[in-house]
Formats: sequence, structure tokens, C-alpha cells
Amino acid sequence: MKKAQFVIAIPIYNGVDLMDIAAPREIFSWASNDIQELKVYFVGEEDDCAPNGLKQVTTRDNLLLRPDVSFSDPRVQRPDLLWVPGASPDALAYEQAHLSDVLMSYISEKGKTVTWLTSVCEGALLLAKLGFLDGYQVTTHHSFYACMKAFPNVKMVPDFPRYVKDRNRVTGGGISAGLDMAFYLVELIQGTKTAMDVQSTMQYYPIPPIQSTIVPSECCPVKGMIPLTEDCKKKGFS
Repeated sequence: MKKAQFVIAIPIYNGVDLMDIAAPREIFSWASNDIQELKVYFVGEEDDCAPNGLKQVTTRDNLLLRPDVSFSDPRVQRPDLLWVPGASPDALAYEQAHLSDVLMSYISEKGKTVTWLTSVCEGALLLAKLGFLDGYQVTTHHSFYACMKAFPNVKMVPDFPRYVKDRNRVTGGGISAGLDMAFYLVELIQGTKTAMDVQSTMQYYPIPPIQSTIVPSECCPVKGMIPLTEDCKKKGFS
């Protein structure tokens, strides 16, 4: 019997956080079972000059990546899950200012029909900009909570949880939170047994050698999102 396919689209763009996209790809790639196959695609722009016709992107930490498919590829026109990653503050500012560009247009269109609409880290800012998080409880990277003041209809969950589910929206905290969030989604989509099998395969039983405390920031790192206080300006934010 042919297995059902569950398509996961992860749009990638210049400045994207590597772990925001690598963590879910690794976890989802192990998560197919006897009933359903998970297909994960990095989705990006076309480039006629590139060897495979797809535009290479540079991650925030300067790793070069090419997407698997373009935004117009038939395989990602009806994804079941859309995972929106975060990026550098400059990249986020650019994307928010160019809503008609192919990345934001793709998120805007597909976000209306997916079974699960998700973001990790600062990807929540892109979903919020498109109105997808109005009326929903949300988390994001602790350094960007202040930025969400630009979206008064978004309900930020206090104390910086690793992930938050509100109906079909699942949002994750900063960077490494995508690991926990991806496991949570595997459990929702494929069941607890499959999620535990993936956990065992990946030996994901974290015991950090250090313990620190999150210090909230009152300053938004994304230029132009909210008015900055004099104190934030003195700290170098612009």
C-alpha cells in the first residue's frame, strides 16, 4: 500500500538562522512511519544562472545553501505544514518592507491553507506582519519580544516558553527551541511512538553543562519596527 505523504515546506532566504532550518529538517527526515511519509523541502527563489536553476542563500553565519525546490514548484503548492524560520535583524527588516516579494507572497498564500502554520525564533515576526498571529498566543526569541509590540493583537506568552500551540499555530522560541518544537510536531503528526523513536535515533536527551537565566530585553533589534526609547538608543539600537 502506498503511504500518504505529508509535505513540510521551509522557506529559506538570505540571513536565515541555520539551526532554525537544520534542526527541523534533521528531525522530520527521521519521522516517516509505516502510515505516512514526511517530505521536507527547503523552498527558495529561482535563478536561471544557477546550475540547478535555484538561487543560493547565505545563512546568518555565512553558510551557503541552495533550496530543494522553487516557490513555484508543484510539490510545494499545497504543503501540509509551513515552517517559517527567523533570521538576522537586517534580513527581517528587509522582508517586512518587501511584502510583495516572492518569499512573503509565498508565506501569505500558503499560510491560509496549511494544516499547521508554524514559526521558530524571529520567524514569528514575519507571520505577525502578515496578520497570521492576530488573536493567537505566541512566543519567539526572547530578544525579539519587544519587537512584537508592533503587533498589539498578538498575545505574547510570558516567561519565554520553548514553544506554544494555539489552535493550528505553533510558534517556537529562540533558535535551539526549534528542536523541541519539531519533536512536538512529530508527535502531533505521527504519534508518540514515532516521536520517541526519532528521539532515540538522534539521542536527544539534553543535559546542558551550563545553566543561565534569560534576561528580557526592552529594545527591538529590528530597525524601524517600534519607536526606541532613549535608553535603547544609548545601547546602540537604531
